[in-house]
Amino acid sequence: MKAAVSLDWLLAGFMGLLLPIAPLVASILARDSAYLWDYRRTLVKSAGHLRSQVRSRAFSRYVLYGRLHKPVGETERETERETLVGECTHCGNCCMHRSCVFLDWSPEGASRCRIYNSSFWRQLACGRYPESSLDIALYDCPSFTAVPPGKPPAGVQVIPVVAIHDR
Repeated sequence: MKAAVSLDWLLAGFMGLLLPIAPLVASILARDSAYLWDYRRTLVKSAGHLRSQVRSRAFSRYVLYGRLHKPVGETERETERETLVGECTHCGNCCMHRSCVFLDWSPEGASRCRIYNSSFWRQLACGRYPESSLDIALYDCPSFTAVPPGKPPAGVQVIPVVAIHDR
């Protein structure tokens, strides 16, 4: 665990050195020159994004539990996994605690992602959220819940089935 925390700080430090070019990178990824035109605002938002990455341990979580980590016996674990239920309410909590540089807000107050469904977005944890109850708890998500294995989701009526065998 200490190695994972060290990884977070090491990568954050490296990315901190690259912070001056963050508005350029954001403009390219979002295909929106507004990030570059409003350089100072984007720089401040990028610094907040970086702080949130350390806070949520985004780097180490990706390495330890993300696409780079494939548990042995995955097919056996499928039946043991919790069931995630819910639907996004666009609260923005999962967007790096509302500090993602790509997070934007609609006039109605709903969150929206400026890189949603791009190939870059799909490679991030964003494209897989939520993966587990840990994700839901980390971001204090009000719209998803995790149901333990073997327990039906709330609102689902379970009717026992009796098998009748031919005699």
